[in-house]
Order: sequence, then structure tokens, then C-alpha cells
Amino acid sequence: MQWGQIKTLFIFSFLVLDLFLLQQFLTKQEEASLGPVNESMYEESPAEDNVSISEDVPEEAPEVNFLFASPSEFSETQLDRIGDLDGQEARVYGDQLLVSTFDDPVEIGNDEDAVTDAVSEHVPFSDQYSYWGWNDTEDKILFFQTTNARTVYYNSAGVLMVNVENGEMTGYELTQLRENDGENNEQRDLLDPGDVIDILYESRDISSGDEITSMTVGYHSAASFEPTQVFAPIWKITVNDEEDLFLNAVTGDGQLLDLDEDEFIDDTSEYFEETIAENNQDVFTNEEDEEDSDE
Repeated sequence: MQWGQIKTLFIFSFLVLDLFLLQQFLTKQEEASLGPVNESMYEESPAEDNVSISEDVPEEAPEVNFLFASPSEFSETQLDRIGDLDGQEARVYGDQLLVSTFDDPVEIGNDEDAVTDAVSEHVPFSDQYSYWGWNDTEDKILFFQTTNARTVYYNSAGVLMVNVENGEMTGYELTQLRENDGENNEQRDLLDPGDVIDILYESRDISSGDEITSMTVGYHSAASFEPTQVFAPIWKITVNDEEDLFLNAVTGDGQLLDLDEDEFIDDTSEYFEETIAENNQDVFTNEEDEEDSDE
């Protein structure tokens, strides 16, 4: 081999070595600059980062079974009660959807207690539903059905949706779920509240200065095998007394649920419209007796 070729080979080898050493140096510099940030983000606990927890938050997860339920038809007793309603035109479609319009708008207050009182006075079976909130955008007030003293969140087959115009109640739609006998005995360990808070902190859904106002376990549909739905336990976490987060409560999952109120109202309204269209020949109304007497 000629000296010129050997010289070129040495130069090329040193060049490759220099590039390798430069890459190693830059990598170490990047790790050194990012190291403290990563530690502050993931190694601090929520308590150390000034996330406060209300005394109302439980220390342990309750024992809660999975819920198996189906859309329910109104019983004869319930239909009799609907038939006796005064001051409103009530119609039941397919024995499953109650739609009612008040003869005159009903005044309601602005706070939860006033709204609940007005609804309980004019809406049958409303004691089976818990107040969720007033959606000003859609002019709807939502109540979600409760079972075993736990709320079934965001399910169109178990909801009371009150219609509002100019701050007054004008009518409502109501559906109900029925537990399936003998199937609600599947139980799994649930995430403890401390584990839930750690998950939300690590995912940056809560941060320094936030307060966990309350935490309760409810249900949300995990699977559907028509007509049966399987409802899994979920944690509802209220942050700063204004934002609600939902997390699958089953150990090993810890998935944050994306539940949008406006989207739920739109989907539920569409579901009600389809139910009415499919059952417009199968209608029970509280005005039947009056119509019969006129004949």
C-alpha cells in the first residue's frame, strides 16, 4: 500500500472517531440539562408539589360490583301514575321513553336545591335520579339515574333531561335502566384514592396548587351486549370544586375517560328522536281518558 493511501485512511479514521466523541458529548450535555426537569415532573409526589386533598376524600376504595342492566319498560303501576299527571301532556313511546310538555312553563330557581325541588314536584320518579348540572349552551338540566346509591354517568338509557327556556322548565324526557337479576355479583379490586391522585398527577391532569375537592365511585358503560349493558365502577374526581374528571376505577386500568357533556346531550337527543320515530304507533298518553270521554 502506498504512503498516500495509508495517510488518507488515518485521516478518515480520526474523522470518524471525532464525530463519535462529539455525539457522545452532545448526548451527555442533553441529559444533564433535562435531568432536573424530569426529576421535578415525575419524582415529586402530589403532596410535595402542593396538591391539597379535601377531608371529604375517602382514604380507601369501597367494595363495588360490576353492574349489569338493561333499558327498562315502564311498569303498569308507573303507567298509571303517568296517566294521572296534571298540567302536562305526557307521552310514553315504546313503553321506554317518557316525553312530557308542561301546559305552562314552570318557574325554577338558579341553585341545585331549588331546581331539584321544582323537578321533584312535577316529574314522576325523579327521586331515582341525581342532579348533575345545568347546561346553558344546550338549555338542558341533566339528572343521572342512581342504582345501589351510586350514579350511572352519561347513559342515554338512564337519564332525566329537563328542557329549559328563558330560565323556566318547559318539559322533560326520561328513560330508566333495570338491574339484571342474579348478574350483579362480579367484583374486582378498585384503585385506592391515593393511587388515583398519583395517576392524575403523573399525567399532568392535576398540578401544583390544585385541590381534590371530592371523590366518589359511580358507574359508566364498559360494554354492551344488546339489550344488556355492563357498567364498570369509575372514580369521579372533582378538582378545585369546578372540574370533574372520570377514571376507570378497576385496578390495573386507570384509564381517564373522555366524557363530553355537550356531545352527550346531542347524542341523547338524537337517540330520543329515533325512539319516537320508531314507536309513533306505540304510544301511551295521559290524555287518552279525556279523548275517550269526548267521543
